[in-house]
Amino acid sequence: MNRRKFMKDAGASMTVAALPAGICAQEAVIPARPIPATGELLPIIGFGSSPVFGGEDYETASELLDALRNMGGKFIDTWPAAQPTLGRYARENSAHDDLFLATNVRTETAEADLRAIEAAKQQQGKPVLDMLQLARPDDFNEQWKRMLRWKEEGHAKYIGFAIARNNLYDMVESVIRNGADFVQLNYSMIEPDAGDKLIPLAHDNGVAVITNRPFVNGQYFPMVQGRELPTWTAEFDCDTWAQFSLKWIISNPLVNCAITETSKFRHAVDNLSAGLGRLPDEDQRNRMQAFMRSI
Repeated sequence: MNRRKFMKDAGASMTVAALPAGICAQEAVIPARPIPATGELLPIIGFGSSPVFGGEDYETASELLDALRNMGGKFIDTWPAAQPTLGRYARENSAHDDLFLATNVRTETAEADLRAIEAAKQQQGKPVLDMLQLARPDDFNEQWKRMLRWKEEGHAKYIGFAIARNNLYDMVESVIRNGADFVQLNYSMIEPDAGDKLIPLAHDNGVAVITNRPFVNGQYFPMVQGRELPTWTAEFDCDTWAQFSLKWIISNPLVNCAITETSKFRHAVDNLSAGLGRLPDEDQRNRMQAFMRSI
């Protein structure tokens, strides 16, 4: 048995060992929802652009990616620094089809964009990228025209637009109405505003929704620190405060995937486990939000 095979098998064992009590390996498969543009299924929990994917600790990055694949996840939000690691992992594990990579683009010129796109294809080992995602635009109108052109020319299967703050909601609404396949935006019990208009608007226009900031860049955990989970969270198979936030997000049926970031294996499995078991219904979601407002 070579070292990579050993690490892969060990990763599967580690994933199973880290699962919530009562969940066996056969049950530890994250459910998926269809991407409206094509019907392709996308698991409802994924990874954000964790710094570990852009660093030098390849073994830790591999453990996290093993956990994602072992539990049926696919989506990873990626920046240029992460692409060599993800490409290496895909090559070593024949995992190109197992990873759905959202490749962020935010350069200043069409020529620089195209160079970045070609570099991403080479590093990821994908002749057609899964998704190009415009993030933090400098010249939104011009850059979105390029995104539409890159898709038309066959550089990516999907195109999307990503934000993490409410002040760009007008741009999100614009791309929803003008050719986007995906939008990524901030959405949680602490930042619920996207659920009022943008997420339903995306659904009505056949646009998939990815959510970020489930823990509001760490602000969520001090709010619940030292508190016991309410006993009623057992009604929807919630074991941790991380799952409490994530289950609220993904229980919105219009959300395709919630992404999380961590460099710790056990936290990654905990986050991914939010997709397992029952999800809260509308009354339970309201109760969860009322609870967060009360603390």
